[in-house]
Amino acid sequence: MPDIGNPAGFDIATVLTGSGVTLLISAGITRYGEQFEYTAAELYGIGGVALVGIGLVFGFILVLAGLR
Repeated sequence: MPDIGNPAGFDIATVLTGSGVTLLISAGITRYGEQFEYTAAELYGIGGVALVGIGLVFGFILVLAGLR
């Protein structure tokens, strides 16, 4: 029996939360990016690397805890 929270093969809540975080980071870079010594593209890259790193660490924790 399929999980109702997973009708398309991925967790909708996770996708929506991740999209929201991405939009918040984008809005912050657009609004406050000129205050940093990095260009907007570099700030997007840094934000992307940070999100991927956090996701990997969280994934490894879930695997080590036996939850995935």
